[in-house]
Amino acid sequence: MESEVITSRKIIYPGDIIGIIGEGRSSVQLVATAKSMGFKVATYVTSEQNDVNQYADINFVGSIHDGEKLQRFAQRCKIVLYESELIDIKTIQYLQQFVSIPQGVKMLELNQDRILERATLEQIGINGTPYVTIVDLDDLYESINEIGYPAVLRPILKDALTEKELMLESEMDLPKASALLERGTYMLQSMMDEGQEIAVSIVKDQNNRQKMFPMVENIYQNHHLKETKVPVDLDSKLQNLVLEAATKIADFVEYVGVFSIVFYVDGDEVYLKQLIPGIHCAQNVFNLASNTTVYEEMLRALSGMLISDIRLQVPTIMLNITEQQMQKIKTQWLIKSNWHFHFYPQVDENKSTQHIGYVLADGDDVKQIQEQIDNTDIW
Repeated sequence: MESEVITSRKIIYPGDIIGIIGEGRSSVQLVATAKSMGFKVATYVTSEQNDVNQYADINFVGSIHDGEKLQRFAQRCKIVLYESELIDIKTIQYLQQFVSIPQGVKMLELNQDRILERATLEQIGINGTPYVTIVDLDDLYESINEIGYPAVLRPILKDALTEKELMLESEMDLPKASALLERGTYMLQSMMDEGQEIAVSIVKDQNNRQKMFPMVENIYQNHHLKETKVPVDLDSKLQNLVLEAATKIADFVEYVGVFSIVFYVDGDEVYLKQLIPGIHCAQNVFNLASNTTVYEEMLRALSGMLISDIRLQVPTIMLNITEQQMQKIKTQWLIKSNWHFHFYPQVDENKSTQHIGYVLADGDDVKQIQEQIDNTDIW
């Protein structure tokens, strides 16, 4: 019996309160967008130092295990949304007793178990990058030759507190895995660094209608996201394969809101890398590139509005900024008329990325923009 979970669809109007639970940088922009659409916003974070609360109309600070405070938060809201794939599923299930969460937990349950995700999607014909399950260091030494370098070791179960991964570039990196493997079972996955990483962002509404943002290419530097560019430079046949796979996954998953599907394209083959429920930093490229943003479409889908017809408006490259690059960025601040600068507020996130903001650069085509970027010698 589902009476313990509030599942009824909600229509949210200006003046209604939307709850946002999450610690990430996306929460700030979700709050700002929601308020610009006329909603009031309640936020729930775990730290007083998180700047997200400064932007909200109502704020709660507490543990994700504080049932009484979570209940009070839920009961102030018409709906609640989560912005990150690393939200605790039990917290969401608890909140569902008191408030509608249109995104649901089905996609989180699939996404937070990497082996379950792979096995489930393989059943509908979606192939992922090669992987093996690793229990101990002996397994790793035996399996690395099958997977090859570079590879990444990730925990099978995703968790915001223990989401540690290890990049393996050579045999010298293998002993570093010993401490990680004491925590549980891991997945050893090929990085397939010879191809392109192509991502498709999708918004799905409460009536299962869905729209796709233009596909983007993600480029990494030292295993951190360096830039995201749109449109992609990809053969039309391969683009069709990506869209076909993305559509198949989107039709299959039970979810409302924005999510992204990341693929590796290697030669003539397309492999699934990961599903990302919620909002990912790479999607900030659409703040300039398209006629709408992932933040607006997330809120339109969850509030019962019609989702937009999405169009590419201008070729755009998004580049992440680190603290070490700021001196050179200040020079470009004065001389680049087509660069749009964005800096993050203080939030309690994984500091290993060191990204303090991003640049959106637009132009007539991505090759021209890339040449301009390369000439600055910043990245």
